[in-house]
Amino acid sequence: MGETVFKKIHSATDALIDIVFVHGLSGDAHSTWDCGGDDGFWPHWLTKDIGPCNAYCLGYGAAVFEKWAKKEMDMFERADNVLEQFSGEGLGKRPLVFITHSLGGILAKMILRASKDADDEDWAAVSTATKLVIFLSTPHIGASIANIVDAVPGASKHIKLLGNETGMLEDLNKAYRKFCAANDDHVTKVYYEKHTTYKAVLVVSRESADPGIPGANPVAVDRDHISICKPKDRDDVVYRGIKRHIEKAQNTATASNGMMPFSVYSEKSERDRRDLLQKLIDADREAEYDYANDAQNKFARGYAKTGLFTAAKEDHDALLAEIETRFVTHVFHPHICKDAPEEAVRTALQDNVLDPLTAKGFGETKFPASAVLSGLYFLTEQCHIRWDKPS
Repeated sequence: MGETVFKKIHSATDALIDIVFVHGLSGDAHSTWDCGGDDGFWPHWLTKDIGPCNAYCLGYGAAVFEKWAKKEMDMFERADNVLEQFSGEGLGKRPLVFITHSLGGILAKMILRASKDADDEDWAAVSTATKLVIFLSTPHIGASIANIVDAVPGASKHIKLLGNETGMLEDLNKAYRKFCAANDDHVTKVYYEKHTTYKAVLVVSRESADPGIPGANPVAVDRDHISICKPKDRDDVVYRGIKRHIEKAQNTATASNGMMPFSVYSEKSERDRRDLLQKLIDADREAEYDYANDAQNKFARGYAKTGLFTAAKEDHDALLAEIETRFVTHVFHPHICKDAPEEAVRTALQDNVLDPLTAKGFGETKFPASAVLSGLYFLTEQCHIRWDKPS
């Protein structure tokens, strides 16, 4: 493998969040996250379970850490290289999550540090967008580095230098703690192994796994250092925890208006070119058509009158962006896509879209419930949302 490989493993045109998997010293961009079998690559489980997202794997050769330890390579230069790849894929425009194993967590912290210090606005956007980092048996102090090297066949002994009295890891973790303290909406979650490896070594202890971040209480897992990142199934404690924390990050981002940049809602999306009537027929909602059509036409007329570059236009765009995000996150994926009964869909719509947006102001505008519902039908007509399960 080259020194770094960045590869997209899942994409969604309406993605609400970006996820980056960073493997440890013992694996690669695929095998680390594969628990075996025909459907064993569990990042694909996650992309199906959490709603629209983009997912990536960041891979690197062991030489990255060996050269850093031997001071033959500046890790900030390596992090800059990664940030350039991230920016090319548009990372930093949506809430961002890192899922890391072992020394992959160190690389993620280096990327965030380089991003925070960057002059390039696209690079700097990566740290600003990062809402969640999950560490799976990552050592935050040097004592466990030697154990990792000993547990990985063929790993260079030079990497042990990172655990010596150089202060490299401690300095990096100090910078990460400072980053977390300055970003109230950033969450850190930690898991560590309770079982020894085949060499009878507990690779990363609780003490080493603890980054010292308030609220990041390390969770013990009945696995060893290699298997902790390979959940057995969707009921595995690590998988369920990761899924839960990502969903919370999505909800927090939605509530704080940390959404995708506003779409050009005055133009129809290319993703679904059916008209409003056909969409409602396909969703068994034909009876709603007369009201829905009148409502969306009324909204469209008011929207057109706001002009192109006015505060009212910005308020309407903000409303439409949040309607779309909330509908997709709280109604479409968890209910419509799973064939939930109509009552459950209506309850989710009321509780997660209509009520909160009626109570919320957008700039100088407060929209009544009828306007929020009209905006929902307008987005349906403009092909930004759908009411039926994809075939």
